Amino acid sequence: MKSALKGFFWVFVAICSGVSCNKEEQVPFSNPTQIDAYFPLTDFLEQKIENSSGDEVIKTIRFNEEEERVKFIPDTATWRKELDFFFQADINKAALASAYLTKEEGQMLIHSLKPGEKNNIREIKVVKKGGKVSEIGVVAIKDNLFYHSEVYGELAFDENENLSSYSMEGIQKVWFLAGTSLEVQADIAE
Repeated sequence: MKSALKGFFWVFVAICSGVSCNKEEQVPFSNPTQIDAYFPLTDFLEQKIENSSGDEVIKTIRFNEEEERVKFIPDTATWRKELDFFFQADINKAALASAYLTKEEGQMLIHSLKPGEKNNIREIKVVKKGGKVSEIGVVAIKDNLFYHSEVYGELAFDENENLSSYSMEGIQKVWFLAGTSLEVQADIAE
């Protein structure tokens, strides 16, 4: 049952982020259509996973009423898989250059999808303390006639901008099936 739970988790994340499961896409590649209009989420995460090498992760996964707890020490490739939802949430693409409203409120930077624009990433919120990133939140919603999913993801960082925890909470509902819910909470121990 545990392997089925893990399998569903990855399928859920892939569906919610609109990602195919090709091996070629596991490692980010240079994209000539990348822009620098919004917070550089991919570059920021690449740096953080390099700094997290050797750290232990304690992760709790809840799928509907079932719960599983795992401990592991991820390598770089595993970190990319663990944080795939956040990598896929990077909105620095030429096609999205004018799709988001950006506002700064104190030490908070918010990118919100403009009304009428189409993308499943609805909002990215970056919170800073003392000029350093302390939290990144992502809201993704995918909705059509037969399918609805919502995923809320959050990354938390310590005072040195090292990743300290990450979480995701999501629901999905296919028109003719019962809805499912998934919650992931992971803490990083150095």
